[in-house]
Amino acid sequence: MKAAAAPASKRDAWSFALVAGLLLLTFLLGCFRMGDFDVWWHLGAGRLILERGAVPRVDVFTYTNAGRPWIDVYWFFQIIVALLYRGGGVPALVLLKALVGTATVALALAARRPGSRVWPACAVWLPAVVVFSGRLCERPELFSLLFLAAFLAVLARAPERPRLLWLLPVIELVWVNSHGFFVLGLFVLAAFAAERIFDRVRRVPAAAPHPPLRTFLLASGATIGVCMLNPYGWGAFQLPLEQFHKLGSTGVYRANIGELKSIGDFIARAGVNNPYLLGFLLLLALGAASFALLFRRVGLRLFRSLLFVAFAYLGWQATRNSALFALVAAVVTVWNVEEAHLLVPAQPAPLRGRRSRRSVRKTSRPARNMELLVLVGIGLLAIATLSGGLYSWAGEGRTIGLGERPHWYAHEACEFLSGKDTPERIAAFNLGQAAVCMAHTGERRKQFMDPRLEVNSPETFERYLAGIRALWHGDVGWAAPLGIDPARPDEMPALLIERGALVRAISVLARDPLWRCVHADPVAVVFVATAFAEAHHLPAASP
Repeated sequence: MKAAAAPASKRDAWSFALVAGLLLLTFLLGCFRMGDFDVWWHLGAGRLILERGAVPRVDVFTYTNAGRPWIDVYWFFQIIVALLYRGGGVPALVLLKALVGTATVALALAARRPGSRVWPACAVWLPAVVVFSGRLCERPELFSLLFLAAFLAVLARAPERPRLLWLLPVIELVWVNSHGFFVLGLFVLAAFAAERIFDRVRRVPAAAPHPPLRTFLLASGATIGVCMLNPYGWGAFQLPLEQFHKLGSTGVYRANIGELKSIGDFIARAGVNNPYLLGFLLLLALGAASFALLFRRVGLRLFRSLLFVAFAYLGWQATRNSALFALVAAVVTVWNVEEAHLLVPAQPAPLRGRRSRRSVRKTSRPARNMELLVLVGIGLLAIATLSGGLYSWAGEGRTIGLGERPHWYAHEACEFLSGKDTPERIAAFNLGQAAVCMAHTGERRKQFMDPRLEVNSPETFERYLAGIRALWHGDVGWAAPLGIDPARPDEMPALLIERGALVRAISVLARDPLWRCVHADPVAVVFVATAFAEAHHLPAASP
């Protein structure tokens, strides 16, 4: 008994080291300085909800879409980040994304078959966690990743523990009030049910195990029902459908917003020499290979096939969905590998005595080598992350830390615009800085446009793009698309221009007598109408 216990304890130690190493790596990959812009409008919305004690129904942040219906399904997430920011500032938000990302991977690992080897799962998760980290930002999709992993873990364990299914309505209730991707939970349930019907109709001999039908139907009905427990009723369903149509088409959004571009667009523009893109393609290959292996030994597993194909499509169509694909692809691939391995034809009975122990040592040596290799891979990725090599390879400005990305957000300019003697309207370029202004000025100052694509219309976005492009080229008619009329100086917006790529627009405005630079800092400058500046005694500043 002692001889048998020793190898088991060693296996447990290796398994613990692999899982702990992978989770620590995930946490590390989440601890990069905050550089996402959308977090600021979510903060602004969260503060508004806390002040009013109610969710918004119409837009209050823009003057171009004022009064337009606003279905803010993110309201619960926004309250969470507003409270965290109030108590701990930016570090609290960075830690939130790191902890939620780590919890997501932990739940995904909990979806494994009990008693299966850990190293294959960790090996599959090595590329997955890189792709996953590419979208690990302070956004509501954090909760979607967490809840999707929880759905997969519950359904994986439901055949043995059917009572876990009653967690799904609870998860869905929070999900529907946090992010529009709550519909993915319903899709996962539908795919799970479709496999049960498929296996029963075809009378598959090696059918996948399923929980009791009555429990599954009752829990599924409750999960669907709680989706209506949100402030907007059916509107919560309309929003993701509208966004899927609006953002999935090859229109103005996809042409001008990087996260909406497809994997094919990125390959055509920059090739494949990118860690996130290579990880995505590797997961596609691993997933396809695992299905081929499983099909030869077992046959078709419809649930997994539907998940893999659907999320591969979403991930390919828009890079903003790459983390969702990484999560599903890793979980499904691990399921396939574990089941295919467990169904390998039985080997002859092992020899006894010394020859038996010698044989066990020989067969365990390759597994131990693989465990060591995966652990080394985790360590190398951690070193690449800490040293900045991974982010340098990706060509992005991420660095490890709990603060903000330096010289990134136009806080000084937005704080200036929140003062008394500044215009009530703002047109911020780039679009992300409008979100920063929303966090500083709230509803007191109205934006021409902000990053909320579920509120702002495509026509507004086209006018926004036309105006800044014409300004950058020095076109005298640049103000027309923005609706700026010099005859009404009190209605002319303040122009917040970010430095960098838009520096030429700053030069054009600096030479225009109709405009005066009234604020300048290392990140952005602010121009207002000269007549407004004189009426409100705003001194000129050098841009």
